Amino acid sequence: MKAVGIAGLGMVAPGIESWEIGSKLLMSDSPYDISVELPALKPSSLSANERRRTTDTIKLALQCAQDAMLDQSMVQASDPDLTSVFASSSGDLNIVDKILTALILPGKPVSPTQFHNSVHNAPAGYWSIATGSRAATTSIAAGDETFSIGLLEAMSQVVVDEHPVLLIAYDLVPPPVFLSQKQITASIAVAMLLVPEPTRYSLSAGIKDRGATATTMYDAGFEQLRQANPAAQCLPLLQSIAQMQSATISLPYQHGQGLELRLQCND
Repeated sequence: MKAVGIAGLGMVAPGIESWEIGSKLLMSDSPYDISVELPALKPSSLSANERRRTTDTIKLALQCAQDAMLDQSMVQASDPDLTSVFASSSGDLNIVDKILTALILPGKPVSPTQFHNSVHNAPAGYWSIATGSRAATTSIAAGDETFSIGLLEAMSQVVVDEHPVLLIAYDLVPPPVFLSQKQITASIAVAMLLVPEPTRYSLSAGIKDRGATATTMYDAGFEQLRQANPAAQCLPLLQSIAQMQSATISLPYQHGQGLELRLQCND
């Protein structure tokens, strides 16, 4: 696939409230502590009234998305050409738990707000509200390979349509009742602003045959995070970007295949 440019990055994870902080930790020799708390989620792009209506999953996605759009000179969040791809393996399981609990109560008191927040594309809808954008948006769920498939979708749109695309991959830790079915033990969101023009970082991708081995992290804490959340499969790519090192990175893909990423750091 033709290379695309990376114009902006966002990151929210335990102890990491922005890409600025995340990149420093990814460059550091100090061990990463996955046990620290997730930063407070208060996306400034939403009005106070809208924030009250949203969930932590929506706030996680939007806070990360706006981080990737900070100090942008190439494209603005309200740009009509800026489409978006929201990728989450599970959606908002916390709100699903609340709805299912309400259904077994007398009168089945399901909140209309909770109901409309439960749909998989709710974060994309709130992003459109926050930015005033009417651009197309895509919401993807693909199990443990959600980041790879979301990234490939976003890159394909950039190459085919020749316009910028904002990718947001995210998953919040679900309630305990779901952990036996979905082993997400740490929350993370990552955003990438991809553009057709050359930038400091160029990224191309291809599908590898069966038997591909995913690239891992050498830091034990970051490797634990990589394994704890489908969205965190991007960490080897983010580390290479933070360290400004060209690299070939393999991510899990469907049917035993791998997504091979080639990152080129341009001076």
